[in-house]
Amino acid sequence: MSFVRKPRPYSSGLPNLPTLPVSAPKPEREKRAARPRPDARPRAPRSAWATAVTALAVLGTVTILLVGVSGLATQLWQAAQFRSAAVGVADVVR
Repeated sequence: MSFVRKPRPYSSGLPNLPTLPVSAPKPEREKRAARPRPDARPRAPRSAWATAVTALAVLGTVTILLVGVSGLATQLWQAAQFRSAAVGVADVVR
């Protein structure tokens, strides 16, 4: 059994309705010459998605940097504790 609709014939049996007159196309307004101003800043992205993706990228970068710096600080702290303990053991052995 096929679920594809069969095309209907163009005539539905109803009388044809009169068509509406087509209005004349509107004349295009003259566009001003687009010359950039020397002090013009580049436009910000118009898409909310672009802003959201940029914000998530910045947030991810900050998170990665924070975790990396935290891990480095932990390593340095543990190395300092190990050196201190080693100095203490060396004093006791003497």
